[in-house]
Amino acid sequence: MLNFNNILPIIIGYFLGSIPSAYIIAKNRGVNITSKVKDGGLGTMGTVKTLGKFPGFLVGAMDFCKGGVSIMIAEKMSGEDWVMVLTGVAAIIGHNWSIFLHFLGGKGSATTFGNLFYLLPEQFLLAGVVTAIPTCFLRKKSRVTLPGKKRNFRTSSFLTGILFLFTFFFALIFGESYVISFSPIIFSLPIMMKKN
Repeated sequence: MLNFNNILPIIIGYFLGSIPSAYIIAKNRGVNITSKVKDGGLGTMGTVKTLGKFPGFLVGAMDFCKGGVSIMIAEKMSGEDWVMVLTGVAAIIGHNWSIFLHFLGGKGSATTFGNLFYLLPEQFLLAGVVTAIPTCFLRKKSRVTLPGKKRNFRTSSFLTGILFLFTFFFALIFGESYVISFSPIIFSLPIMMKKN
């Protein structure tokens, strides 16, 4: 049902997601990061490459919190599963296409992790443990080619996909609602749209 308490959290989620963490941290250090990285790099890894590990960690933590806090607001205001999931999507879209940076942004991974940690904490952590196994074998490779496929994938994107799939499967196994269970798949869409 569409009402104020269902629509407002989604709008808040977009603007909260749009807060340009990387730009703020970099600007505080006298660097205009938008001139240092291309669109899609205004996130944790772009900050690490430009400013170093600690600023990158701060950006990652801020982006992670944007996702979790957005969904927490939706839960408090609405409590509807679909509103919480759409608010999480709005936060990712805000991060990827920030209204404060002329619709530039990051790739949305850290914000998505915050979403999943809030919505599906046990399933997300369990999926992280399972994903750690292929990570050990692939950490030195920059790209992965699947058997029988000519196309290769960035290792980070491949592992993120595995993480989302296992979170989805564990959510189903744990008996979560279908809307919440499918949230890892839904959250992956804005990430896939950000191809850079």
